[in-house]
Amino acid sequence: MKDSKVVCDPPVLLSNEELDSLREVSKGDAQRDIPQAHWERLVALGYALRRLGTLQLTESGKRRIAAGIVQSDSKIVG
Repeated sequence: MKDSKVVCDPPVLLSNEELDSLREVSKGDAQRDIPQAHWERLVALGYALRRLGTLQLTESGKRRIAAGIVQSDSKIVG
C-alpha cells in the first residue's frame, strides 16, 4: 500500500501589497477595488478566479493566505 501524500503548493513570493490584495479578495462582497496588476497576477498564479467581474478566492489562494510569506523587496519581476 502506498503512503498517501499531501499535495502542497510551494508559496510564490508576493509583495506585501499583493498579499493585502489577496486578503481583500477573501472578504468576498466586502472587497474593495484592488490594482489591476495585482488581480491579474493573483489570477495567473491560481490564487483567485475572476467571474462575472468579481474575484473569488481559490483553495490555493486560501493556502497562500495561511502561509503569509512575503518577499522583502516589493518589486516582482516576471
